[in-house]
Amino acid sequence: MSLSPKSQLPLLAALLSLALVALATGCRSAGKPASASFASVIIPDRSMEQILDTTIVVFRADGYTPFANGSELIFDKEGSRLNTISRDGLVATQAGAATIVRVKVEIVALPPDSHRLQCRAYMVSGAGDSFFEDEHKLADFRGRPYQKLLDDVAKRLK
Repeated sequence: MSLSPKSQLPLLAALLSLALVALATGCRSAGKPASASFASVIIPDRSMEQILDTTIVVFRADGYTPFANGSELIFDKEGSRLNTISRDGLVATQAGAATIVRVKVEIVALPPDSHRLQCRAYMVSGAGDSFFEDEHKLADFRGRPYQKLLDDVAKRLK
């Protein structure tokens, strides 16, 4: 049984759409290591301390609160009401639940004299509760706002 050319159009349109999405998201991270695929920037000729200090300034200016967790730097800020409704539901939101946006930042030394500043972002329900805290990693295609923050860090360090 074969499909008529007219009935194949919706299928072809769907396949074309999927191909375009794959191409758009795949090209952005091509050539980067998997750990840097969400958001990253290369910063030459600066010390880790300079990068760390500038990163804290940039994230604080965007409303984040910094925390150190061992060798990892974590930034938290309260998500939007829509974030909370989508993660926890309307009833929990009305009862005071709040979703947190968490960004985990890492500085990786690269030879000879540069560093890669990279991050991953998460939506966190029940933040601060050791039993109920639930982190959900954001997909790579949602990294644009975080890439802008890292780009700002690199710009300030030039």
